[in-house]
Amino acid sequence: QNTPELKTNDIRVLLEDRQGALWIGTTDGLVRLMDAKFTAFTTRDGLPSNVIDALCEGYDDSLWVATAAGIARFGDNAFTARSEFPGNGVRALFADREGALWIGSSEGLARYKNGAVAKYTVQDGLANNSVVSIDQDQDGRLWIGTANGLSQLEGDRFLTYITRDGLPSNRIISLAVDREGSVWIGTGGGLSRFANNHFSNFRVGDGLANEIILSIFQDREGSLWIGTESAGLSLLKDKKFTTYTVREGLGSDLVKSIYEDRRGNIWIGTNGGGLNLLKDGKLTTYTTADGLSSNVVLALFGDGDDNLWVGTPDGLNRFRDGKFKTFTSADGLANDFVRSIYADHSGNLWIGTRGGLSRLRRGHFDIYTTADGLPNDFVGTIYEDVQSNIWIGTLGGLSKFTDEKFTTYTTRDGLSSEVVISLHEDADGALWIGTSGGGLNRLKQGKFTVYTTRNGLPDDVVYSILEDRQNSLWLSSNKGIFRVNKKELDDFANGTVGSITPVLYGPADGMITRECTGGGHPAGWRSADGKLWFSTIKGVAMIDPEKIKLNDQPPPVAIEEIRVDDESITPSQTIELSPGKSRLDFYYTALSFVAPERVRFKYKLEGFDSDWVDGGTRRIAYYTNLRPGRYKFRVIASNNDGLWSPTGAAFDLYLKPHFYQTYWFYALCTLVLAILVWQLYRLRLKRVESQFAAVLAERNRIAREIHDNLAQEMLGISVQLEVVARTMPASAELAKTHLDRVRILVRHGIAEARRYVWDLRSQALDKTDLPAALSDTARRLTTETAVQAKVEVSGTFRPLSPLIEGNLLRIGQEAINNAVRHAQARNILIDLRFDARCVQLSVRDDGHGFYYEESQNGDAKHFGLVGMQERAVRIGGSLKVNSREGEGTEIIVNVPISG
Repeated sequence: QNTPELKTNDIRVLLEDRQGALWIGTTDGLVRLMDAKFTAFTTRDGLPSNVIDALCEGYDDSLWVATAAGIARFGDNAFTARSEFPGNGVRALFADREGALWIGSSEGLARYKNGAVAKYTVQDGLANNSVVSIDQDQDGRLWIGTANGLSQLEGDRFLTYITRDGLPSNRIISLAVDREGSVWIGTGGGLSRFANNHFSNFRVGDGLANEIILSIFQDREGSLWIGTESAGLSLLKDKKFTTYTVREGLGSDLVKSIYEDRRGNIWIGTNGGGLNLLKDGKLTTYTTADGLSSNVVLALFGDGDDNLWVGTPDGLNRFRDGKFKTFTSADGLANDFVRSIYADHSGNLWIGTRGGLSRLRRGHFDIYTTADGLPNDFVGTIYEDVQSNIWIGTLGGLSKFTDEKFTTYTTRDGLSSEVVISLHEDADGALWIGTSGGGLNRLKQGKFTVYTTRNGLPDDVVYSILEDRQNSLWLSSNKGIFRVNKKELDDFANGTVGSITPVLYGPADGMITRECTGGGHPAGWRSADGKLWFSTIKGVAMIDPEKIKLNDQPPPVAIEEIRVDDESITPSQTIELSPGKSRLDFYYTALSFVAPERVRFKYKLEGFDSDWVDGGTRRIAYYTNLRPGRYKFRVIASNNDGLWSPTGAAFDLYLKPHFYQTYWFYALCTLVLAILVWQLYRLRLKRVESQFAAVLAERNRIAREIHDNLAQEMLGISVQLEVVARTMPASAELAKTHLDRVRILVRHGIAEARRYVWDLRSQALDKTDLPAALSDTARRLTTETAVQAKVEVSGTFRPLSPLIEGNLLRIGQEAINNAVRHAQARNILIDLRFDARCVQLSVRDDGHGFYYEESQNGDAKHFGLVGMQERAVRIGGSLKVNSREGEGTEIIVNVPISG
């Protein structure tokens, strides 16, 4: 697929430099692919011509570019034309291990080093003077592709190869030496590989886009890229799997069972294609025409007598000496539909059917069903462990047959699914159980461990379980064949890891399809040479684990884009974001051409994530509602073989705070809070001081009351008693008079004492309003006197605060008491007025009055008036006294109130 930078399909030359950049030479310029970005270079950037003929990387990491108009060197991000080299006709460039630059042109081969030039032509043994490609193999030999053959230069001696030696064409266009030492030759008639002194050729029929091979390149992952004329790129991958299908002679592509006999022959049971024998690379088919009971072969197994037992829906077949013999239920078989077969070490043959389990022993069938303890009569798989226990997988659970007794394991015992379809015991004595829908189970020391897609398995259906010689398990499924290291499985069982990371194989590895098959037994087999065979819906897939070349190159990782609240931002070394950003999406990728669909990712946002997040194959990470601060986003990737990149890609991110999220704002808030707490403390302190002042004032008032009233009464009693004491002997009548006065004084003293107690209790307003409390006070103070008291209320009455009402009541009480006791009044008028802004209380009597101004001077100041003044000030009001001798007294209190 073209890009704006890659404008043509004429790919002439490819090169990957030591920094991992891919250089693509075309007829329309030079293109660099680095960090998933294309950059185009043309004559505008300093190239002598846009037609690129050759590329090579120098020992100093510079890039040498041969064009149709001369050679240029790319270094320090700029092109420099070099006039000392041929100006045109250069078709090949190569920098060898000694630092020499080899140039191939229409005039032959030339070697430049330290100013010295050595030239080679046909007279020196070169196949042709038109040199178009140069490379060097692992042994230091130089390979030269010419217009009429392939030359090899070792020392000063040339050796030439042409079509009679196996080349598809004498027109050599491109060369490349891969990591295994094979020499790949691109010709005008196809692609050729020279290995072990032998040419292997590839043409359009083998998958090439075109047979005119312009360029060859092996990337760091081992994949071979082939540039063709007018047909773009072809990718040649190392196929790990070899497949056998109808094309190779298989009776049917739908394979159900696989077995290897003692002679190394591979037997393949198919669905409708009969029984197939793979021997010496050739396939032979046996069908019902040869005596087989059915062309649907579901089960295969051999015994110690070289009999091959074949299970079909129409009975059990024994194949010996080229002939079939069929056994059915009429011969004692539990059921004609045979699903599994197994021969134990004692020579017994076990047959699993849809109607129970059969054992063929000494020519006689024994039948076991649910009536004998089998959990289900549908038997899909059978296996014998090293202790000679027979394990039977059914649709109702797993059974162990020992000493003629069945022990059954189901989901109640920890099994993940009761549909058991495959079994395998490893060298450590662990039994591995494949299920349909429940993934993989391990039974070890009586304990089940379950592995499913939740823990990393690609699929929860496990058709077969094979173990290679490298301590890995291979499992077939609907999603492909996957390999997982047993140590990783054990670590999961021990709790040291939380998931597993299998390597999944599919079409990218040579399989025609990733979908494997079950329903037969065995669905997979390990042959004596260590190769693993699997049944699929498109033939047999075979792999040799010992010959797998693991990809040792972790993929380079790049962060492509950042979206902040759906706004795209190009990643840079550090990004600063304005306050209030709520969503961040990170888009990343990794470059791998071997199996890009199997590249996995882990990412971490430092400052938010405590550990790596497994992103799987997803190439985006989401974050929302991040707190302001500095973060670093990191992402790493693993290749198709599970090798992780050590560093990956990273960038720094700074999310700016709102002003109210800054440290100075927090400090300011702390200061304000401290001031507020201090002010509240001060307010509380003032309130306590005010309460203390009120208590002190009340104590002073009581002291004045006692001094002015109760103390005087007691003093009068004392005086009268002294008079009685002096006059008693002289005049009894006079003593009686004084005693009557004492009685009156005592009565007054008691009344005063009650009044003080009533004042202290201050309950007059607890259950009534202010006018009623004033009326009650007036009535109480004028009882047993000739004084008439009257209370009047004008304006709209409204309740006042307890503080105001309490102090007005005390002021009124003091004024009434003074009028009754000191003014010799006959009438008292208590007037309570309400208006919008204030309340006024006045107490007016018709007593003898006094000079108010004189009472405020010096020692004549009256404690009662002082107390009333203090109470008025306490509630924010004012007190006025109008009085003259002989004119009565009026006390007026005005208190402002809010609306």
